Amino acid sequence: MSATAVGGGAEQREIDDRDVSVGTFVQEKEPYYASAFEQVQRGTLSRWHLNIWALLVPWLWSAFRGVWVLFWISLAIDVTAIVCLMQVVKFSPLLAEAQLNPDANATLIARYSGWITIYSWIGVLMLIGGRLWMGSSANRLYYSQYARWRINVAVPSGVSMNRLVIGVMVMLIVAPLTTYRATQLRLDERACFNNIRAAEGVEALLGRFDANSTAELVSVLSSEIAQRESRLETLNALETLSDEQKSERAALRKEARDLGRDRQLTEDFSNISARDKFDCYFIDDFPTLARLEPPEDITYRRVPDEEAIAAGREGATKVIEQIKDPVEGRKVTVFTYSAESIDISINYLRAQFAGGFDAMTNVLRQSLIRVEVAFMQTPWLVVAFLFIALSWAFAGLGTTIFVASSLAFLALFELWQIAMQTMALVVVSTAVCVLVGLPIGIWMAKNKWFRWITEPILDVMQTIPSLSYLVPAVAFFGISQPPAVLATVIFAMPPMIKLTALGILQVPESTKEAALAFGASERQLLRKVELPMAIPSIMAGLNQTIMLALSMATISAFIGAEGLGAIVTSALGDAQAGKGLLAGIAIALVAMMIDRILKGIRNSFSRI
Repeated sequence: MSATAVGGGAEQREIDDRDVSVGTFVQEKEPYYASAFEQVQRGTLSRWHLNIWALLVPWLWSAFRGVWVLFWISLAIDVTAIVCLMQVVKFSPLLAEAQLNPDANATLIARYSGWITIYSWIGVLMLIGGRLWMGSSANRLYYSQYARWRINVAVPSGVSMNRLVIGVMVMLIVAPLTTYRATQLRLDERACFNNIRAAEGVEALLGRFDANSTAELVSVLSSEIAQRESRLETLNALETLSDEQKSERAALRKEARDLGRDRQLTEDFSNISARDKFDCYFIDDFPTLARLEPPEDITYRRVPDEEAIAAGREGATKVIEQIKDPVEGRKVTVFTYSAESIDISINYLRAQFAGGFDAMTNVLRQSLIRVEVAFMQTPWLVVAFLFIALSWAFAGLGTTIFVASSLAFLALFELWQIAMQTMALVVVSTAVCVLVGLPIGIWMAKNKWFRWITEPILDVMQTIPSLSYLVPAVAFFGISQPPAVLATVIFAMPPMIKLTALGILQVPESTKEAALAFGASERQLLRKVELPMAIPSIMAGLNQTIMLALSMATISAFIGAEGLGAIVTSALGDAQAGKGLLAGIAIALVAMMIDRILKGIRNSFSRI
């Protein structure tokens, strides 16, 4: 017998030998719970049998006994009921105010009265009905916990002050704040932001005027304002002023005006109540934890290189760096700081590697043009015949009829040429996905460390919303067809990589060992054993890649992609529901045709 088996047997004997009586489980009030458990087991416990403690204080009883299911349910029911009742507290003053002018506020009076009535009934019913349910269900839930404890010693048992303290802490965190928030009207969206800006301004003023408190700062500012006003009175008393005195008077007016604003800012900050600060930190959105100095505002752009041009290099360019003076006193959040830093980095890369981006754009544009010509210049009868022949050869009669019907739909609604544009975009994107994704998938299967690094990156790529891929594509390549292809490639590539690696990893070790035993090299093993056996998985990855490319081709119309997606985007902007619906049906039919044909091809490889 193995050591694991011996250990498991010893643990089982320990569980079998321990005391699993009701008294050991409940520790307190054994007679009551023993009787209740026996009735639950026999099915004779009345539905109206109430556990008094669970009826009165269900959260404390369930935490004390470790019945956490009842704890969370009771907490949710009670807090929801109290929140509903607090709406009465919130809307009653508004109703009373509206009733002062009933003719002008008839709509508000009816609305507030309806809300108060509805929330009152819901709150009372939830509070009373919830308590009755808790009291009647407590012993049944406790017996269920006892049954689990008899099998698993880790299930909570007995009574515990630690659990009670945890339950009380949870209640103190959840219930008071939620109840208080239910009594408050919606906060002004900019109130908290203005408070933060005021605090930053006052902090800067305290250092500038060497003050230790806001009261002292107000006094210093008032003194400074009084000095300038006194000097202004002196200058205004003069009958004639020299040019220097006029300049001094203008400067004094500006300084007095700025100091007055600073004093008003300080007074406004001093008047912010503790309640407003509390609301901003705990009731409103998550509080701003950091305000940072913004990154240096730098832009990069290419300009003609006059020296190089004079030396004979026509069209030579160079990158210049332009730095703007920062806005005095400006501070930003972590989000804004990171976003501006990314913008600066993208601007730098665009300027430094403009030639590479232009070359990539040109390659994609020429590839797309040629594929579009191939699809759109080929007679429609030939293209339709190829689709129908493929479906007949690999997918059977039913799929052939569906493909023929879908092609007829495209032709009938005059969407054939536009559908071919979409097909061209999908073909180019899929080709790039295969050319790039297949080698990466093979590398993932062969290298454990590369797989460990790549898998989370692919997971993130599949999780990011599809619209987000359009942002970097536009940032680097502008608005046109090539960035649409790149966005589609990035969005659709992960399945190709993952399923290629999965197919190779699932090749049986015995098969690979047999090939190596017969003298196959690593390259031959990959080319003649692993890749052929991984073809069904690779084809599944290709299928998913094409489906994702089709979905992204629709969204890419926002940045200049042509085809059926452009019709959907145009219909969305013009609120033309019929036009958009027909184009959407066409996209769905194209996707389903390709899916059915590829599924048939994949099944044919699986049978080989």
